[in-house]
Amino acid sequence: MATSATTSKQCFICEKEKSNLYPCGGCSENFCFPDLLKHRQEHVVELEKIFTDCDTFQQSISEQQQDLNHRPLIQQVNEWERDSIMKIKQRAEDCRQRLIKSTDDNIAEIKKKLNQFIVGLRKRRDDYDFNEIHLNNFRVLLEELEKELDQPRNVSILEEPTSFINKISISG
Repeated sequence: MATSATTSKQCFICEKEKSNLYPCGGCSENFCFPDLLKHRQEHVVELEKIFTDCDTFQQSISEQQQDLNHRPLIQQVNEWERDSIMKIKQRAEDCRQRLIKSTDDNIAEIKKKLNQFIVGLRKRRDDYDFNEIHLNNFRVLLEELEKELDQPRNVSILEEPTSFINKISISG
């Protein structure tokens, strides 16, 4: 009686023993061809969701860029200005302009990074060259960009107590 030289393995999804299995480079599991196609389709769906999230994030950037009054640091400067009356109006205007420039610079940098990210994302999608590891990395990078928009680096308001009023300035 002859013994088979090939070793049969199980498909990760259907758990059926198959002689032809295909490995996934992302999760390192083996799949039969129909289940491999399903597995890849899940990747496509997740990638499209990331694109949708990118679109939503771009809209958030546009909204923040157009509505200066919803930027938290600008609101703080405006409140300080009302409490400090006419004597400090010029100082408030100076701080406002520095914040706007800093925030606009931050938004421009985020938009640049986001555009580079989207180009890489499209290339992966167009080349059909992605797996779970890539999808996780895409998600983490997008979340980091979202955090950068919400909390700009190296920008904060410093209050310096004086005998008359609290003086403010912009760091960053």
